[in-house]
Amino acid sequence: MYRLKQAPRASYSRIEGYFIKEGFEKCYCEHIFFIKTEDGGKILIISLYVDDLIFTGNNEDMFVRFKESMKKEFSMSDFGKIKYFLGVEVI
Repeated sequence: MYRLKQAPRASYSRIEGYFIKEGFEKCYCEHIFFIKTEDGGKILIISLYVDDLIFTGNNEDMFVRFKESMKKEFSMSDFGKIKYFLGVEVI
């Protein structure tokens, strides 16, 4: 995601509000994680760090819907499957 034209706290509040509106719950012990569950044990987990976002889960349809919704709401790029995050290589 590209930095919103606001201070970091306002930017985080904007993104947090969007996730809550979309049915995600903020993890009570780690505020960078947001979790959405659906019937049938489907789950989508998001990790948000400043303007970097990664997600994982167990349902490809949830991935597609999430990315489409995010692209409508924010200016962002999809770099595909994760290779690096915060300087750590992911294999």
